[in-house]
Amino acid sequence: MRRLLAALAATLVVAASAAVVVPARATTARTTAASYVETSVVIGTSAHGRPIRAYYRGEEGAPYVLLVLGQMHGDEKDGIATARWIRDHAHPRPGTGVWVVPTLNPDGNARGTRTNGRGVDLNRNWPTSGWSGAGRGSRYWGGPRPASEPETKAMIAFLTQVQPDRIASIHQPLRAIGRGGHGKWEKRLARFLHLPRRHLGVGNPSGTDSPTLTAWYDTTLGEHGAATTIEYGARTSHRYRTKVAGRGILRAARIQ
Repeated sequence: MRRLLAALAATLVVAASAAVVVPARATTARTTAASYVETSVVIGTSAHGRPIRAYYRGEEGAPYVLLVLGQMHGDEKDGIATARWIRDHAHPRPGTGVWVVPTLNPDGNARGTRTNGRGVDLNRNWPTSGWSGAGRGSRYWGGPRPASEPETKAMIAFLTQVQPDRIASIHQPLRAIGRGGHGKWEKRLARFLHLPRRHLGVGNPSGTDSPTLTAWYDTTLGEHGAATTIEYGARTSHRYRTKVAGRGILRAARIQ
């Protein structure tokens, strides 16, 4: 697969029913005979069968990788523009790469709802100690069980395989960078995106880990990297959600 990607340096779509194959990570500071790759994969499908796509830009086998998630809640749409800008304009420096997932919730995005096609808040569905199935029928229902949703399962499998060094998960409208113990990374995001840093809670019981993507990654795969929530304001300008935020995230991650 790696030889195919290096030879084509083009878009590849892997069928949702097949195993997701991604460019292998290097084990040294740089790959030998580095090659630039642009590729895409379908990492899974939504509750209603819509594909969830991820796009890679950067050095094949890069030892340092950023992942940008543009949308998890279907009524928070501005991050999709950021993700697409990064997909279309990023040219990571040697030794680095970026994965872009414009939306993890294509059903909610199509309907304009926070929840997925089964009424589950995907950012309350992650299998951590703070998961709760309370609140069925509300905008914040965590689902019938942890990681019950196909979207969550797809992203868990993808993150486990890719193991990015930095994750930027974009939301709105709280206008902040989530304070989660990744000081230098969070401070760079705050500076380049012109946002304050503060704690962003989801109401899980004290002493438990929030049932969110970022908390799950930090507690499960945190030795591989740092996951951070970015909250835009309720409204952003086109320039902000494309060029300003796109460049800011890439600069904060030191990708370009």
